[in-house]
Amino acid sequence: MNLRLWLAGLDPLLLNLMTFALLSLEGAGIPGIPGVIPMIAQVATIDAGHTTLLSAVLWGVLGNWLGSALGYTLGRWGGQRLPARWRAAVQNERNEALLAHWGAPLIVVSRTVGSLRTPVTLLAGMTAYPWPKYLALSLLGAALHVGVWQTLLWRFGPALLPVLEQRGREMLLGMGALAATVLALRWWWNR
Repeated sequence: MNLRLWLAGLDPLLLNLMTFALLSLEGAGIPGIPGVIPMIAQVATIDAGHTTLLSAVLWGVLGNWLGSALGYTLGRWGGQRLPARWRAAVQNERNEALLAHWGAPLIVVSRTVGSLRTPVTLLAGMTAYPWPKYLALSLLGAALHVGVWQTLLWRFGPALLPVLEQRGREMLLGMGALAATVLALRWWWNR
């Protein structure tokens, strides 16, 4: 089956909703969510003329931004249910000073850097970083993250699709073997 034709044949509304949903989960800080997958699928539908770059970016930004707000909310109100010792480790003067000084760039950059996304989002919520400021900064970060990646994929993605189609099976098998190795090593280490 031709991957490009299959992706181009997807219903654009369904693809936009899936982009929104996956980027919401990614934006909330859930590790391992592949936000790039719907962006690559968007490339094929843009290339086929079924949607536009602006539409793909808009759905992705809105999803990432909603996820950011959900992650903040989880930290803010869900963090209150954590044991007092854990809350004290996070809700302290050092972390509040960190966010007071570096909060704006951290929040913007955390939208793109996955290893920062979860801790910064939850920390902002748990330390009650100002909600309106957080929303504005996370919107800026989401627009930069999704806008840059979707544009780069739109520009260079059509060349990437044939490689994925030809090498996709080997890549999946390699990732599966790597995951099985990591799980086996973790099991061995724990024993």
